[in-house]
Amino acid sequence: MFVDLLSNLGLSMLLKMRRTLILLLTLLTAAGCGIAEQVAPTTTTTTTTTTTAAPTIPTTADAPAADESPCLAGDRPFAREGIISAFGGANGDAAQLSRLRWASHPGCERVVIELLTADGAPAGAIDPVGVDYNSQAGIIRVALPEAITRSAIADSRFDGELVSGAFVVETRAGSLAVDLHVTPESALALRAFEVDSPSRIVIDVRPDDEGTAVVGASIGTSVVLLSPSSQSTERRVEISGYARGGSGDIDIAVYRTGEDPELVFEATVPAASGRLWQEFATTAPGLPAGVLEVEVAAQRDRSGTPARVTIDTSDRSVPAPPDV
Repeated sequence: MFVDLLSNLGLSMLLKMRRTLILLLTLLTAAGCGIAEQVAPTTTTTTTTTTTAAPTIPTTADAPAADESPCLAGDRPFAREGIISAFGGANGDAAQLSRLRWASHPGCERVVIELLTADGAPAGAIDPVGVDYNSQAGIIRVALPEAITRSAIADSRFDGELVSGAFVVETRAGSLAVDLHVTPESALALRAFEVDSPSRIVIDVRPDDEGTAVVGASIGTSVVLLSPSSQSTERRVEISGYARGGSGDIDIAVYRTGEDPELVFEATVPAASGRLWQEFATTAPGLPAGVLEVEVAAQRDRSGTPARVTIDTSDRSVPAPPDV
């Protein structure tokens, strides 16, 4: 019986020890889970911060390239005056000018001349084109090929700080040209080229402090006077420009200025037919010395404003030194 009592007591103690061991294991497991729950958020936060910051680096580095103006992009050179570019080739199908587009971008301006075939489809190619720049008068002339005989527009005004407008001109040789007028007092450099699909003429201009400051043309209601410029000092001058088609013959007069203006030269240039601007020119020889005013007006536009420019042909010769 005593032996049975010891046996029961030992069994009871073993059961208590087992329950105690299970309780300890449960507490340790719970504590381990608590530690794991505290570490996990720290790891997740670190990873999230790294992932969020990484994309910022390439975005900042790529920003300047995205801001580059199209009229400054590429490696085509800019020039300040004279012959700027010649391009185009044989078998061009461009036969008419359909549109002039102007756009301003940071640091530059762009003019695009759009072309069509004789059937009115976008042109695929263009015959030879020449572009030159008279930096004093501020005229960028785009000489179009003989195959281009029509234009849907005669002129256009722009809001550019560098390019103020354009005139589609029928030259005395019978071909068409586009004259881009540079804003007076501006100094610029430019480039010109052809782009395809469809074929277009592109002129890019940018400010250039080393360029010649533009004097500019004198523009009246129906007349543009390109020559002479206000800086002319010669006593034999070419008086040239263009008048709006249908405005009548062109009257040219030169006066000696003063209290009693004196007419010293006059001429009438026959007007050409057509809707576009018509080029004219004449020469005034043997003008007197002094301050003179050149005035050009269209006969059918007497109510409008003539184009005027003042020149000084005063004698600038240095007198011979007196005999000693």
